[in-house]
Amino acid sequence: MDPVHGIILLRERWLLNLVDTPEFQRLRRIRQLGASFGTYHGAEHTRFGHSLGALHIMERILRRFRDIGVQVDEEAGMLARAAALLHDVGHGPLSHALEGILTPGVDHEAWTRRVLLEDTVLHRRLRAVDASLPEKVADVLAGRARPTWISSLVSSQLDVDRMDYLLRDALYTGADYGRFQLDRILHTLALDGDRVVIRHKGLQAAEEYVLARYFMYWRVYLHKTTRGQEVLLKAIVRRAQALEETEPAAARLARLWQGNPSLADYLRVDDTDLLVALKGWAEAKDPVLADLSRRFLSRRLLKPVFHAPAPGLAPEALSIAADIVERAGFPPESYCLLDSAANIPYDPYIRPNSGGVGKPILVAVDAGPPVEISQLSPLIRSLATQRIAAVNLYVPEECRPAVRDAVGSLVCE
Repeated sequence: MDPVHGIILLRERWLLNLVDTPEFQRLRRIRQLGASFGTYHGAEHTRFGHSLGALHIMERILRRFRDIGVQVDEEAGMLARAAALLHDVGHGPLSHALEGILTPGVDHEAWTRRVLLEDTVLHRRLRAVDASLPEKVADVLAGRARPTWISSLVSSQLDVDRMDYLLRDALYTGADYGRFQLDRILHTLALDGDRVVIRHKGLQAAEEYVLARYFMYWRVYLHKTTRGQEVLLKAIVRRAQALEETEPAAARLARLWQGNPSLADYLRVDDTDLLVALKGWAEAKDPVLADLSRRFLSRRLLKPVFHAPAPGLAPEALSIAADIVERAGFPPESYCLLDSAANIPYDPYIRPNSGGVGKPILVAVDAGPPVEISQLSPLIRSLATQRIAAVNLYVPEECRPAVRDAVGSLVCE
């Protein structure tokens, strides 16, 4: 029973066997929205639920294709379902919040590939279905699927991943502006050769979907408090790394950042380990590590200098702010934190190795080849020219007025 989709049925035993692996069950202990639970108290949902939701949407799309006469052979259907279910199996603690920090230079996609291809229970159960299935699923997630429509449905600008997480994140944060007409989109999907298209009658539903993504980025994913929690969390882990803080509470985390961790070490770590480490660090001898950890645990966060994120800051702004923070008695490397994020609501251009971003939404028209959606929709064409840029500085509350006065004129458009 799923809060977003209602009843999700696993109609085949092999899918249930994948869900029942330790590697997939671990996703119950990985929050979907990182540290957003400190901003939206309902945002406690997990990668486990999201992955099941992505599978459910893929199942609905495959049924839709069959209903309109598209021939989807058993192998392609199996591959599409496995890839939708397993696309996030390599996420680490608090999902994206610490990506690149705990295992520098290795992102969750690389860990997902290792889970699929190395000797895990999940790998063995995939091989029990088809000896080549682990490699085929890895190829789908890398954008190399055959047929290519499978990769598009798993990672593009209209994919099962985005369709589920927008609705799921909207529900758990209470952000109604993240909702869109999923049924309408699914009922207008089709294939043009190997390309996924949406029929013209689904154009408005697709517009609503793109707008939902736009508003969710501004209102949820780039929320200044959530971003503040995540930059604080990164500062804590970096401080622990610099101190080589390997006390028992943080032992599992420390094995990750000490270099070349094994897959088994990585899979042992989840949100629980991070929270236990934070509680241990709150009692650390190092006053900075202890203070930062207590701030995170008690939600006594560093404060954003700007009420709304700025589109950009002049290069000297950070050093000016750091001087003010240091004069107030705070080490600036831990208490003057720059956060910078960017996103494009919709990108109409096709780029190689873009991780799905460059796979545009195509609309089937009465005559001729499918048309990229921004050519038909002035609304999406307008969004395609926008780049969401959000820059802010986070400092102790007592430093904020002085920093704001000093760098307010250095905001760039």
